[in-house]
Amino acid sequence: MIGLSGSFLVFGFEIDRLLNPKQWCVVNGKERLSIDTLREKLNQTLPTHALAGWLFSEEQNRPDQVWLHFLDSNQRKESVILLNPYTGEILGTLAEDRSDSFYGWMLKLHYSLFMGNFGYFLTGILGIVFVFQGISGMILYRSIWQNLFRLRTNQSFRTYFSDLHKMVGVFTLVFNMALGATGAWWNAQFISVLWVNGFAEEKKVGKFFNESVSMDLLLRDAESQIHGFRLGFISFPHHHEKDPIQFYGTEQEQSPFRSRFGSYFVFDSESGKRLKVFNLSNENLFYGILDSFRPIHFGTFGGIVTKILWVILGLAPGVLLLSGMGIFISKRNSKRRRKNANLSL
Repeated sequence: MIGLSGSFLVFGFEIDRLLNPKQWCVVNGKERLSIDTLREKLNQTLPTHALAGWLFSEEQNRPDQVWLHFLDSNQRKESVILLNPYTGEILGTLAEDRSDSFYGWMLKLHYSLFMGNFGYFLTGILGIVFVFQGISGMILYRSIWQNLFRLRTNQSFRTYFSDLHKMVGVFTLVFNMALGATGAWWNAQFISVLWVNGFAEEKKVGKFFNESVSMDLLLRDAESQIHGFRLGFISFPHHHEKDPIQFYGTEQEQSPFRSRFGSYFVFDSESGKRLKVFNLSNENLFYGILDSFRPIHFGTFGGIVTKILWVILGLAPGVLLLSGMGIFISKRNSKRRRKNANLSL
């Protein structure tokens, strides 16, 4: 289930565009409106709200996604606004986890199996199992490389499935280890945050930053500190007073193994004063490896070729399951035949 949902997620946004083009397709404009202009348009169009997060579209024909709380509602639940960055037009509204979109529904299935916090823990454990499965497979099949491409179709059902199982297993060893490790790391981070902050949902919601602070000025400040800085996400304080505003992004000239959010800035939420700069290019290898998890996990580092390959490899666990079942059934039938033959004697 995790592998299948992961394969769908590789092209999840493209599928959303096919299913609901009015929400997910944007006609390319000449230039994006400024962040402050878009904020003003949201204030004019929407009821009283508190901004929580702003994901800037990676592609020119895709809308921005803005997380916010409607303050005039009883529960003040979080919603996602799909925003045309060229006109400020609101294209649609989604639930906070985007589960009412194809991508969001598949993502929730992928990382939690619709089991809530326990699902995070379970899929994290499964990720660790994937890693150890890969290590054990490399040990068990260390002598199989010489017959790796052997698929004996002219022999027994059991032999065919055994060859298929080994072939798929060996080809996906490194893939499963990489995806298992990266997925387990993210789930472990999420669970640790829940553990520290408590598992109860945050009750306090509000506007906890000075709205007169210009996001455009903060962005220009960030661009002056990191040459070619490209903004990917803004985190706004909405649960606790004095929490900072945070800008996440990357440099324009980047390695394919760099994510969109590897570098970040921390700004004071009242004055807009820059408090911290984290430039990934100046950090050690450890942080670079952690940042590479996203392009590796989603297969985006090689463009369309690796994305298609990731879809195919994501189906490998299902193939291994079916081939393993085929081997099991074949063994069971073989034992039954031998048993019946002995009884007839």
